[in-house]
Amino acid sequence: MIEFEKLAIETNEKKLISLLDAHQIEVTGVAQHKPTDFSLVAYEAGAYIGGVTATNWMNTTHVSLLAVDKNYRKHGLGSKLLLQAEQFAQEQKAEIITISTQDYQAKDFYEKHGYTVFGQLADSPFKGTTKYYLEKRLNHDK
Repeated sequence: MIEFEKLAIETNEKKLISLLDAHQIEVTGVAQHKPTDFSLVAYEAGAYIGGVTATNWMNTTHVSLLAVDKNYRKHGLGSKLLLQAEQFAQEQKAEIITISTQDYQAKDFYEKHGYTVFGQLADSPFKGTTKYYLEKRLNHDK
């Protein structure tokens, strides 16, 4: 008889990843690679003013978070942080870099940096907003 019970998320995710890894190898012959994380922060006079985090997995880097203190926006700091994340992606030999943003956040900023929308989800994460999913194909000839 099948039983169900709650399990700590960390333990459950490890077990799920193991099942998914085995399935991927069985179906594609491609073994999993361990994800590589990236985290960079910016300070001025000891004060935290922004940062970026990303994770590379296989041939894709996903920028998880990028934010700049409102007093430092429109001065190029966000662009510098994004370029550092892209450099990390290049070093990891990623072919694609992805990011998501809300309609009230930075969609135009990412498009200005060569990202294109590949999907959107209305009313997420709350009614009246749209979440955009963007990608950029990386050129390794540089």
